[in-house]
Amino acid sequence: MIINAVNINTSSKASNVAVSKTYQVIGDPGCIFHIIVQDNSGNYYNFPENTIVDLEQGVFQPAPAFSSTPAGLFNRQISSNGVYNGIINLPVGGGDKNFRFILTAGNDTSFDEESFSNKNVFISEKINQYAGTAVTFSITHSSSAVVEPSSIVFKGGSSKAAVKATSVKRIINWPFTLSSGAATILRQPNLSDFEFTITKTTRDIRTTTGSTTFVELSDVAGLSKGMDVKDAEDQSLGQITNIILGFKDYENSTDSNPIYKIPVKINEDGDEVVSSTAGTVVVSTSTNWGTSGQLTFTGKGSIASEAFNSTSFSIKNFKIELDDVVTKTTSAVPDAVIHCDSANGIKAQAQYTVNGNRTLQSTVKVDEAITDVCIGQRLQAMSSGTLVGIPTVIAVDTENKLITLSSTQTFVNDAVLTFSNSIVKGIGIKNATTDPYVVSISTNDVTVNASQDIEAGAFVNFIGSSRSGKISGELELLEYGDASITLDLNFDNILKVV
Repeated sequence: MIINAVNINTSSKASNVAVSKTYQVIGDPGCIFHIIVQDNSGNYYNFPENTIVDLEQGVFQPAPAFSSTPAGLFNRQISSNGVYNGIINLPVGGGDKNFRFILTAGNDTSFDEESFSNKNVFISEKINQYAGTAVTFSITHSSSAVVEPSSIVFKGGSSKAAVKATSVKRIINWPFTLSSGAATILRQPNLSDFEFTITKTTRDIRTTTGSTTFVELSDVAGLSKGMDVKDAEDQSLGQITNIILGFKDYENSTDSNPIYKIPVKINEDGDEVVSSTAGTVVVSTSTNWGTSGQLTFTGKGSIASEAFNSTSFSIKNFKIELDDVVTKTTSAVPDAVIHCDSANGIKAQAQYTVNGNRTLQSTVKVDEAITDVCIGQRLQAMSSGTLVGIPTVIAVDTENKLITLSSTQTFVNDAVLTFSNSIVKGIGIKNATTDPYVVSISTNDVTVNASQDIEAGAFVNFIGSSRSGKISGELELLEYGDASITLDLNFDNILKVV
């Protein structure tokens, strides 16, 4: 008698859910076969249906489980319709593992030799189980003064599992504080401000010498174009501009026809030779890389996390806001010096020197490195020439020392530009040509650009800089990745702390 086919649902499963796997044995009526199911640790499925239930004796059907105790279904027989149907219930838990069905032919039975490689035994493909994964969203700033809020964690099934999790949305309100100094907003956050890092090792041999933009790695899996690259000494190698599987065959390659050979390796099961994930990354900065060295790659945004491990996410209505600094005057203010009970979080003006004459242009070049000018900041004064209105900053190019404003101006070489950081608000505050702004700070005495007449004990608000604030918006996790990942909101991109 012949078994012609064995049909098994071998789709993968997540470890946090129990899954029923159907199987079907097709062949001549009366065919005898035996089944065992094992995991990759050699444990056996207990086949609860083997237990004879006796309620009076307190014998109940056990829950589906795997253990070291051998168990199986023996002497099963294909019925008169030529089909035997069964179900295996794979339980919850166990993390990353896999399962296999093993069928052996019984008395006077064999597997069809045209359909099976062995007439006595059939071993199914692996049913892979994947551990649940987590996506952690956090805030990281280089300044130790920033007291960062708690992380937000999403937990779900691996994207490798057959059943994908639906997207999860969460409204966030991330408060943050500073233990010292003052913060100003550089710009609003965007998707690429969420970053993660991975390390890779350079190849253990090198067939060329000198500096090159082609760096050979033992593994390029998860890397993507645009990732930032740093070496073990934290020196930048620019960004990845290309990724090529394999290593260049310099002996047989030409400039017009480069040849790359992909190394092979033994697969995880140790039963097959497969292509490795070794390859070459092209970086934007030439380097004299060494063998078996470590490089750090920084991915930014959802495109990079999808390439890394299939994690996909989005943000909506994301914004950063600073709290007003609310102080009280400790004595009457008859001039431009406001005597405050605290000046914490208040920041004085920033000044820069114009480099070169510019007529009716919105972009100005300055002499100094730009460290505390940000989008939305106001240009309040020019020491030479005439300032038309109160323009705001719409772009900053720190590399080329360029500041772009919301309106055109005529800039005179060596003129001093004054940008406000903290603006004064409150009942009875007197304006000059615009809202008064902070010029300087001496302990808790705050000098503004216009004389005031404020009584003692009055509340005064300073906006534009602070020691506290929040990030709000909506986070949506579209898909969990193959493994857990932490996505850090790079606070340095959006918040200046001094």
